[in-house]
Amino acid sequence: MNYIIMHLNKLLFTALLAFLFSPAFSQSFNGRNLADHMLIKIMDKSLYQQEYPVDGSPYLNPEFVEGEVYTTKGSYTGVPLRYNIDTDVIEFSQNEGVYVLDPEPRIEKVVIGENVFVVDKGEAIGKMDNSFYLRLDSGKAQLLIKKAVSFREAQPAQAMQAASTPARYQKMPDQYFYKIGDGGVAKITSIKKLIAEFPDKQEELSAFAKKEKISPKNEKELVSFIQYYNSL
Repeated sequence: MNYIIMHLNKLLFTALLAFLFSPAFSQSFNGRNLADHMLIKIMDKSLYQQEYPVDGSPYLNPEFVEGEVYTTKGSYTGVPLRYNIDTDVIEFSQNEGVYVLDPEPRIEKVVIGENVFVVDKGEAIGKMDNSFYLRLDSGKAQLLIKKAVSFREAQPAQAMQAASTPARYQKMPDQYFYKIGDGGVAKITSIKKLIAEFPDKQEELSAFAKKEKISPKNEKELVSFIQYYNSL
């Protein structure tokens, strides 16, 4: 009997989630509703309150900035948000607590100030999984960027050193990705290979890349390249 009741409860819970996240159940909410209407988790305070000094920051911007969260269920405005590069989650503040939005497909985009984050699946974190990407341009092709930091543990003073080295978050090189239409996310490794992905406009893109000397590691140049393609 207990097994049957547990099974029925599980079915009812699954049905409720399917209803709540159905595209037909779409509306706009304010920031106070986000914790009530999204599947989120409260953040372990030990993850964001260090017991010892740490140089640098795991955040794109450590301050919470009011933004918007767009989901398959609806949109949420006036939400204090920040992006944690290290853990690849969007954090938001509510009722003196910090909550976490994982990069899952029901999140369509998150706007924090001038930054727009989208969720997609790609090999950006060493494995094929959903991740938050910062979108730099969109259209027929999207240009995406993946931020990264590395945490270095504190090191005791070595010989000839006056003091120990504190723990720190070190900024790592940005990784750039592109997405064409509904295709998958792919890393940009060279301009030549990128141009090959646009067979209908290879001549124009080759001429543009040569003239503008586009580098696969320069953000402004990549933005201009994708903007040019989207304008053709």
